[in-house]
Amino acid sequence: MFKKNRYRSFSRRLTRRIVLGLMLTLIAVTASILCVATRVMNDYTSNYFQALMDVENETVEKVLLGVEVAVANSIDDIEEQLQSPATVFAALRDELGCNPQILGFFVSFEPDYYASQGKWFEPYAMWRDGRIDTMQIGSAKSDYLSDDWYDRAFAADSGYWSEPYFDEAGAKTIVCSYSEPIHDSTGRKVGVFGADISLDWLHEQLQQLDRKTNVEGLINVREEYKGDKMVWSYCFIVDHEGTYIGHPDKKRILKENFYQALRQQTDTAAHRLAREMNEGKRGFIKTEIDSLTSYVFYAPLEHTGWSMAIIVPWFTMYLKGIAFCILIALFIIIALLGVYITCRITIRRSTRPLHSLAKSADEVAKGNFNTPLPDIKHNDEIRMLRDSFGNMQQSLSQYIDELKATTAEKSAIESELAIARNIQMAMLPKAETQAEDHEAQHFDIHAFLTPAKAVGGDLYDYFVRDNRLYFCIGDVSGKGAPAALVMAMVCGAFRLLAESESEPERIVSRMNNTMARDNDMCIFITFFVGVLDLTTGLLRYSNAGHKAPYVLNGASTIVLPIDRNLPVGVMADFEFTAQETTLAPGSTLFLYTDGLDEAEDAQQQMFGKARIGEALQHASTNPQALVEHMTQAVSGFVGDNEQSDDLTMLALQFK
Repeated sequence: MFKKNRYRSFSRRLTRRIVLGLMLTLIAVTASILCVATRVMNDYTSNYFQALMDVENETVEKVLLGVEVAVANSIDDIEEQLQSPATVFAALRDELGCNPQILGFFVSFEPDYYASQGKWFEPYAMWRDGRIDTMQIGSAKSDYLSDDWYDRAFAADSGYWSEPYFDEAGAKTIVCSYSEPIHDSTGRKVGVFGADISLDWLHEQLQQLDRKTNVEGLINVREEYKGDKMVWSYCFIVDHEGTYIGHPDKKRILKENFYQALRQQTDTAAHRLAREMNEGKRGFIKTEIDSLTSYVFYAPLEHTGWSMAIIVPWFTMYLKGIAFCILIALFIIIALLGVYITCRITIRRSTRPLHSLAKSADEVAKGNFNTPLPDIKHNDEIRMLRDSFGNMQQSLSQYIDELKATTAEKSAIESELAIARNIQMAMLPKAETQAEDHEAQHFDIHAFLTPAKAVGGDLYDYFVRDNRLYFCIGDVSGKGAPAALVMAMVCGAFRLLAESESEPERIVSRMNNTMARDNDMCIFITFFVGVLDLTTGLLRYSNAGHKAPYVLNGASTIVLPIDRNLPVGVMADFEFTAQETTLAPGSTLFLYTDGLDEAEDAQQQMFGKARIGEALQHASTNPQALVEHMTQAVSGFVGDNEQSDDLTMLALQFK
């Protein structure tokens, strides 16, 4: 009984000393942690809102860019249908039917362009209740000729975004228009063609962003607006003059000016905020917004001259930091309590058996995993340590067995990848086999392909049919096994289609429709197809988003002109174009994938098109010598740096 009381007294005394020492240490450390944690969390919150605004900024930019692309894609069809007002209405209806994201298309003509329509003729087509309505909205009451937007759009070289306005004549809602000048068949400017987008989508986009910036489940964005103040974070968009064009409170849109409100304050930070937003800068500033101290994160919308901002009240910025500090304090208290309980339970016995356990542990460290461990009678820390060593023995033995099995599996996988690589390379034409197909030595061709991994997504192919050389080069998005599977399918499709099709654009179009169908993984292929007449040297080709080839003719090196077609697999039924040129005898066509110009050295600098052009100036026109010269050039540039992408080159000389 006496020994038991003395043992408990020692354990209690030792536990108190350990906990007291930890407590004194943690009291000093906790204050430092709380200060650092608060600053870190504030920086994290600031970076979070900045990143969130950048993402939303990009989303809005994509919508606006989509409108510009829709107008650019439609303007040629509109210009071809200027014969009469009826054909213009029909063209507007057709183009709007292909662009459901656009609210309406319009053409604003110069005065008296159609004598029968009078001075003002502005045909308009818009979506209404799921169908397309057309109307003529130009009139003396709706005199677009006197509007500033028309003059700017008519004088613009490319396109012009108008300021938001309420379209009373056509859409009957707040819209923003993007316009470009149109020309008749003689090239004369006859008006502007444009698209209207409703700002309702912008309001919905801002509401979604507001939900992200606030605490999910605790705040309802629709109920955030209280009187004249926003009590939680929110975002808005203003035009270049500061007028609201997007705001949670719709009553402010087109009626209040954010810059004017800032300039009326005495705070210099507010004035700097108005100036930098007006100048299209990005950043964040702390100032007073609607009588509440807030952080303002802002960035420009490049296509329009507008600016986007997120208002974050000061308590929202510090909320996470305060919560994090409280959480740290709770963890420290719980940790101290755990340390006290653990010490009180585990510090009970002496450590005399440690010497025997140390010898056994030394044998285990030498690799004798079956070394017997001493028998510990006392159920204390030493027993736990002994059991831990026992578990370690079992774990090490199990780890060695698993390592052997993993090594065997890895060897099997590497073997299978090697077989897959051989199969992939076997699908490509071989120089010694294709030499027999060179029609009377009318051409010479050499290609080189090396994947970044065991297998890759680059490809090339060529064969001769009806005294024509059909050839292609492509790059599948991605690397590794998925890209290799698509590469195999593309090679087979090219061979099959080129046996029955003679036009390169037809080959690419049919391949595109095949690849785009059920393309759930969104894999696309940059592709170049050429058909060379071996008698005349006429080269017809179709490019699908691939790098422009080079043509070497003696001392001159030029870049072959290419159309900006989409890559294969992006969109079904895309109309690919064909181009043609005539290769002079002795000239060489050099094609490559982005593994060449995007090859990086140890400093992550790219090989680039400039180095490609320089290397080609010193290269032979012989295909094999040319490819070997380029291979040496890029290898010397990259050095020992790991290959980052599949690399393919193909050189074709017309003799």
